[in-house]
Amino acid sequence: MLKTDEVILSLKTVVEQETDALIKLSQTIDESWSKAVEIIRDCKGKLIISGVGKSGDIGNKIASSFTSTGTPSVFMHPTEASHGALGLLESRDVLLVLSASGKTSELVETVRYAQQEKIPIILITKNPSSPLGQLSDVVLQIPNLPEACINGLAPTTSTTCQLVVGDALVVAVMSLRNFTANDFKKFHPGGNLGTLLLPVQDFMYQGEQIPLTGLDSSIKEAIIEMNSKSLGCVGVVNKRNQYIGIFTDGDLRRALESEVSLQESVSEYMTPSPLSIAPEMIVSDLIRFLETHHIPSVFVVKEGTPVGLVHVNQLTSNVWQK
Repeated sequence: MLKTDEVILSLKTVVEQETDALIKLSQTIDESWSKAVEIIRDCKGKLIISGVGKSGDIGNKIASSFTSTGTPSVFMHPTEASHGALGLLESRDVLLVLSASGKTSELVETVRYAQQEKIPIILITKNPSSPLGQLSDVVLQIPNLPEACINGLAPTTSTTCQLVVGDALVVAVMSLRNFTANDFKKFHPGGNLGTLLLPVQDFMYQGEQIPLTGLDSSIKEAIIEMNSKSLGCVGVVNKRNQYIGIFTDGDLRRALESEVSLQESVSEYMTPSPLSIAPEMIVSDLIRFLETHHIPSVFVVKEGTPVGLVHVNQLTSNVWQK
């Protein structure tokens, strides 16, 4: 039975081998990568991805990433391709093939068909001079290094490099197409990814739900408004309805500790020039904002006027249920 330190050494060895491979991979990036990105960007049809075994598993993931970022992509297993699935390939498509050795026999028919139909072929491989490499239009070479397996057989280092090449292509194409967070949201309306891209205006407290009081209000009046909305604060506005201060339950405690009269003006104890956010801020940015400033809530302001309020409690309740 392996001892703990032996297990740790084994784990570290794998991570270090794969990390070294990725460093070498970054050094191989050349104009062929740029050409691959441009071919995919200019694709008028689908991106068809194919591979066998673990390379196929990586291909599935790459196809999913492309599809979710605006590039329609389909994984086609080469065995299925030879039994009719080649009908998926059209002249407007691009074929991306994954084969570490470049000799995967199951892929040859698919690649030859694509070449016959003048469909651009991109290959990710260790061996550019391989049979598949000779048939491809663009070859993206990954380091020809041993697998991080004790027998040097299980796809590990090679599949990690394939995955990273795929991620790099996805992100580069996104960049060239100016794929924005709003575009991403359209393809991810459900789940946490979609929620993180919601603008605060979609779920903020608004209208009569917003706790507000005038600049000339007393502390007592501010307390009544704060309690009626139960959000732990009240926004202070001037006669032009401009947001100029915030009075929180913390400000109230400090005032009471000083034994001030509740008839005194709230303006004397509010926090002036308070923080605020825009209605367009998305949830992921809101989370960072609240964490950075160590605050539980913030007013949403448009052109100086408070139009809403968001509270950290919403991030664990109704926002996540949308």
